[in-house]
Amino acid sequence: MDAALFLREDLLKSTGQRIWGLTFTLYPDGKFNIEYDYNKPLDYEETDETVDLSHALEDLQNQGVRVSKK
Repeated sequence: MDAALFLREDLLKSTGQRIWGLTFTLYPDGKFNIEYDYNKPLDYEETDETVDLSHALEDLQNQGVRVSKK
């Protein structure tokens, strides 16, 4: 997962394009292929609105998600 996040950030920084999906295929001979999806999901809404972390954690807990507060 760390590698995928690195690729996402690096591509955004170097190309200015955001990837919305990534398919990684590893073949038995050790070769691999990476396919990127540059299409934003239709139901994704971008906003400049910020969310307070404590409020977000509380909302998750109210939905039954176990949240560790470190």
